[in-house]
Amino acid sequence: MRLSKRQALVGGCVLSMVSVFFLAGRLAGQSSKTRTDLPARLEREVPRLMEKAGIPGLSLAVIRAGKIFWTGYFGVRSRTIGDRVRENTMFEAASITKTVTAYAAMRLVEQGRLDLDRPLHEYFPGKEYPDLASDPRYKKITARLVLTHTTGLPNWGSKLVWEPGKRYGYSGEGFHYLGQAIEVISGLSLQDFADKEIFKPLGMGQTTYVWNEAYAAVGASGHDHQGKDNGLRKNTEASGGASLLTTARDYAAFLCALLNDRGLKKETIAAMISPQVRATKRGPGETPLDDHVSWGLGWGIQPAADGYGFWHWGDNYDLRSYTVAYKQRKEGLVYFTNSENGLAVAQALAALVFEDHQYSLDWLDYEPYDNPKRIAKFSVEKAFIEEGIDSGLQKLQQIRIGSPDSLGEEALIDVARYLNATGQKKASTAVYQACLESYPASAGVHYWLAVARLESGQYREAREGFQGALKVRADYPDARRGLEWADDMLRVEKDPVAFSAKEMEKFAGDYGARMVVFRDGRLIYQREGRPEFLLMPISRDTFVLEGNASFRIRFISDEKGETIKLVGLYLDGRSDESLRTSAAGREAGLAGIKDISCQQALEIIGQHRQDQNFVIIDFRTEEMFAQSHIRGAICHDVFSKDIDDWLKTLDRDKNYLIYCTIGHRSGIALSKMKDMGFINILHLNEGLIRWNQMGYETVSGSDLDLSK
Repeated sequence: MRLSKRQALVGGCVLSMVSVFFLAGRLAGQSSKTRTDLPARLEREVPRLMEKAGIPGLSLAVIRAGKIFWTGYFGVRSRTIGDRVRENTMFEAASITKTVTAYAAMRLVEQGRLDLDRPLHEYFPGKEYPDLASDPRYKKITARLVLTHTTGLPNWGSKLVWEPGKRYGYSGEGFHYLGQAIEVISGLSLQDFADKEIFKPLGMGQTTYVWNEAYAAVGASGHDHQGKDNGLRKNTEASGGASLLTTARDYAAFLCALLNDRGLKKETIAAMISPQVRATKRGPGETPLDDHVSWGLGWGIQPAADGYGFWHWGDNYDLRSYTVAYKQRKEGLVYFTNSENGLAVAQALAALVFEDHQYSLDWLDYEPYDNPKRIAKFSVEKAFIEEGIDSGLQKLQQIRIGSPDSLGEEALIDVARYLNATGQKKASTAVYQACLESYPASAGVHYWLAVARLESGQYREAREGFQGALKVRADYPDARRGLEWADDMLRVEKDPVAFSAKEMEKFAGDYGARMVVFRDGRLIYQREGRPEFLLMPISRDTFVLEGNASFRIRFISDEKGETIKLVGLYLDGRSDESLRTSAAGREAGLAGIKDISCQQALEIIGQHRQDQNFVIIDFRTEEMFAQSHIRGAICHDVFSKDIDDWLKTLDRDKNYLIYCTIGHRSGIALSKMKDMGFINILHLNEGLIRWNQMGYETVSGSDLDLSK
């Protein structure tokens, strides 16, 4: 393995890094708080910080001398349920997931199975990686580029924003790609590989990449900044960039492994937690290099009094977390929260434990809990929500008189957008109007008021608002697009676009984390873990979400007229795409496996019901299988079970009908079946809801009876 290689990235990312960090480290202050009263101080101060910041629950672990020194559990895991946070309370680790995925990758490096500088696409022999296949430059991406965030990929999304290796750019998408490469190389799911190589050896018994029954019982619900409980999210597919579920104690055990050179060689860990590339300052476009923050292999690096500290943060919106450790001193800290406000206390909490300045938190730039503008903004929102529009406007006026700088244009827009997002449509409009009175020459205020009206179905008023924004700023592309979208909605109101049931049915299917179903004569869209929306057509291939006209879906068809993917279109000009399951199968090189529809499956099952050589296999999770499945099917959960050993037990001469939802693990299993000589495979990839629509009842915990 080649751990010592340094890449000369544009802008001097590596040059002079050591001298810059050494100087900053000398200025960082003393190493750590060595007072013996630290536990008492944390017990006293953490609840105070949580109350000030509005954090329902927090779990914390402190490491000293390479061992877990102290743990603390505060508040509730869910305001709705009221259960207290305990040692076994599991949190979404969000982007802290990347540190574990990096460790997993380095295990493969040490085993000689992964080369940091070999293009990852070469580990997918004969196949395109479907999420990135539209841009051949992705074939330059290596594990090293992923680990140092220099892939050229955005945080999330499949379109390269610059040449791989050119410069730093934080990317969760890159780690998702790396996680799938780990699966291909190891022949195991990411969960199984991590369980074997990391979780069991390090004693991390409550850590998982995917949802499980333990998390359902003790997981922490996310809460927005006003304390609204958003409940648990159910994620059944592992992502190397963001899906880890863990506890503070489990993750502290992982930190201890790094501090004590456990599980990886000393030089490997040294490479992971040493600066490899300089990070750029956060912000849109190409920003300058940061003076203090760099990146190692999977870890952020910052100066310390005696060298470097390695750190990471997690932000899944309503669950946020932070971890930092110092190898030289074998000290560390990790805390998880179930709140959007979780990082508002990071600087204060870290200061209770260490005297080292947290340059990472300067770089992240989250508003601290005691920021006067933050306090003013949240108090106005609270008045609108709890006391109504009149009281909210009165509170807004009081604050602006007493502290004019506390609620500027940007803060008022934030208040209005939050109220709109939480269903307070009239209150949101009232805030926008108050803002417009104060800032009549603001294109942004005109624009966001127009967006709120577009989403509320007030299309004429929205049109006027977008026109107002363009009068102030003629080169405002979002407002120009908004005007076109408002005109589209007015046109459709006057002359609706009509589809037959057969035409709409062709759009239904699995699209990765998205699903479109045809139910009761309507198309319904849902993104994993989010509410359902009815789809309303505005053209022959484009639909809007009913109640959210600022987002659209466009279906893309191939030359045969078959729908192969959907593209999400955002009012701000962003777009993302999701391949349909069957298209994903073809892109993954599964052309030798025939995709079939529900109707075809019905006919085939009817013909072969008594055939001993006809086998139905369900690749979904055991939990999903228990809820509903095709009668006579065998469950093999590819998300949690080994594939290779299982395939050896199958008879190649039999005929197989495989049912699965879209997922990389399902693709691996199908591909391996093809490679091993299974030639009689039918692949059914449409949701069980489709069976229900065809007249077959689906009952929780029961077989799906096809014998009627």
